[in-house]
Amino acid sequence: MKMDNYSIVGKPIPHLDAVEKVKGNAVFTSDIKLNGMLFGKILRSSVPHAKIRNIDISQAVKLKAVRAVITSKDTPLVRYSISPTWADKLVLADQKVRYIGDEIAAVAAVDEESAEEALSLIRVDLEELPGVYDPFEAMQSEAPLLHDGIVSNISKTLRMECGSVAEGFARSDIIMEDTFKTHAQSHCSIETHCCVATCSATDEVNLWVTTQAPHPLRQRLAMTLKIDVAKIHIMTPFIGGGFGSKIDLEPAQAISVLLAKKTGKPVKIEHSRKEQFIATRMRHPTVTHLKFGVKHDGTIIAKQANVVMDNGAYNSHGPAVLAYNNVMFSTLYRVNNIKYEGRLVYTNKNWGGACRGYGDPQASFAQEVMLDMIAERINMDPIDLRLKNANIPNQVTANAVKITSCGLKECLTEARKVSGWRTKKAAGKKYRGLGIASMIYTGGGSIGSGLNYSGATMQMNPDGTLQLLMGALDIGQGSNTILTQMAAEIMAVEPETIRLTTADTDTTFPCMGTFGSRVTYCGGKAVVEAANGLKKKVLENAAEMLEANPDDLEMKNKSIFVMGTPEKAVTYAEIGASSFYKKKEPLVAHGYYNGPEVSPDFDPVTYKGYPAPALVFGTHLAEVEVDPTTGKVEVLNFVAAHDLGRAINPLLVEGQIEGGAVQGIGWSLMEDVKFENGEILNPNFHDYKMLTIKDIPKIIPLMIETIDPNGPFGAKGIGECAMVPTAPAIINAIYDAVGVRIKELPATSEKIFKGLKEKRSK
Repeated sequence: MKMDNYSIVGKPIPHLDAVEKVKGNAVFTSDIKLNGMLFGKILRSSVPHAKIRNIDISQAVKLKAVRAVITSKDTPLVRYSISPTWADKLVLADQKVRYIGDEIAAVAAVDEESAEEALSLIRVDLEELPGVYDPFEAMQSEAPLLHDGIVSNISKTLRMECGSVAEGFARSDIIMEDTFKTHAQSHCSIETHCCVATCSATDEVNLWVTTQAPHPLRQRLAMTLKIDVAKIHIMTPFIGGGFGSKIDLEPAQAISVLLAKKTGKPVKIEHSRKEQFIATRMRHPTVTHLKFGVKHDGTIIAKQANVVMDNGAYNSHGPAVLAYNNVMFSTLYRVNNIKYEGRLVYTNKNWGGACRGYGDPQASFAQEVMLDMIAERINMDPIDLRLKNANIPNQVTANAVKITSCGLKECLTEARKVSGWRTKKAAGKKYRGLGIASMIYTGGGSIGSGLNYSGATMQMNPDGTLQLLMGALDIGQGSNTILTQMAAEIMAVEPETIRLTTADTDTTFPCMGTFGSRVTYCGGKAVVEAANGLKKKVLENAAEMLEANPDDLEMKNKSIFVMGTPEKAVTYAEIGASSFYKKKEPLVAHGYYNGPEVSPDFDPVTYKGYPAPALVFGTHLAEVEVDPTTGKVEVLNFVAAHDLGRAINPLLVEGQIEGGAVQGIGWSLMEDVKFENGEILNPNFHDYKMLTIKDIPKIIPLMIETIDPNGPFGAKGIGECAMVPTAPAIINAIYDAVGVRIKELPATSEKIFKGLKEKRSK
């Protein structure tokens, strides 16, 4: 680890809120209780595709405990998505339902039992329509169309070419192609979606909510409900995880506001675990056909991807996920001839959305397994093949993406060294195998839309205490601690002495939210600017009091003094009081980041020239053992090397790497949302298989610090990245162990045993 002369940045400080959580004092949205609060419940479609002929609420409203029943007639009928261009979802279905779980009506009652009873009394007359559940079938001309005004179920097509793949394939010694399939994964945050709303007669809204993006939620809620943005106040209590599931506007959030307005009472809606499975977003199932052309020495001359992504019933983040899949596939390695064609397809299933990795895990799985197949074909070590084609610092890729810092080669070499790759490969222990896979991701979020904002305010109070107000929020990953460390480093205080306020739309600068590995970078840039601005003002005030030059002053222990004379110091309390009471000037500074600037090279259609704030690289190396009698896989050891710029807090970075690896192992081997005719068959933790503590291997996190020139203190990011290359590393290890190549996730014991059986019969 690279160390600079920092006293707080780079130190393994525990979560600042850990004690509060461990003691049970942390307040989550589910804990919110207001006087007169009602309980909301949502009636959902039980069929995947149907016209709504009529909704009869007459019996439901007669229940004594029921205070309101609403349908689409009680809504503004505004379609929404993360972008107006992609808007296709109503808060409550109007004329049609498109998946099992689609919202039809909602009730508010004095207790949950009465609300449930009211739902059972609502009569919905549906005319069932043919459904389509496979994206390839959905693209056929005779397929039923999900949405009005469309000529095809293809929501988005993305085509991009760099160089000439035709010429590249012609110059290649070997051409290989194959198809890879990935599946749906539920986010499975320990906390389900929950919201508590109040709404006055003049549309003054207060919303306590589980969200990763309070400021964008405020704007989307305003547009969807036709309420002035200034009248909406979003508050986020503690958040129990997100992984992308809590970025969007959820119908329940708008419904709670509508019910609160109709009743004049606070309304709480909390998803059951089943609702969390059937009615919130999931990872997009994806089919990727790859074609690679290589030289005998391992140089990749050309590569081509044809991607079909299952969108589900509505867009959500789908178009952006497809674009990201393209950028990540095209940017990881030095290849001059690249062609990508992706199609995002509507089906009558639960909709896909943002999920940790954002389209990158699907691309990584296909590409990294293909690279191992190529390595075997040309008899080359898989790590050496990747090293030969790895990107390097200060380059512009074929798709015009600018790379500043890049530690991909270091990740590969360190993972090889720490894992004992060569020794274990040479030993060739039966039924044990090693697998490698690499990844790329953006640090600092997405700028494809031209928006990537984060803001912060820092102030010194009259008594010398410090406050930091940030638009970003902590959903469990530790960003509050990391951003406070940055501010504390600049102001020369201990992090725990800074009073922190986050993600309250009435008091904090706007922020895009917590997703896309952006908070450390974007939030950090804003915090650093605010803290430096405050430091400048504080030093100027101290200089006046000490009759000295600000450049000659030193800050230490909440005091400022001329270097070398600590006995003649002024305290922060004295400075705060002097500025506030004598000069009548509050000591406050703001920081704002919205970058990088979108260059003229960026093409929003093909995503060439994607202006990433920073690029994060990594390599995962898995060691597995396969039971040949059952096909069961045990992951024994796992090395995860990540180029993250600088580790602001190594302890929390380790937690992110370990958590991402565990989530990736689950997706690789067992987690799978199973559908039959549009219905999810396993919407619970009994049937949706997840890793237990016994399944988690020894994980060795390696931090490769390349110190990005643009990041705050050189940081880039880590949250999303840690999940991305896990699946291909495990799949490649399984092949190394028993010679069975899994090309469709998850790699269940049944698939592996079937492969072993077929192999023995040959």
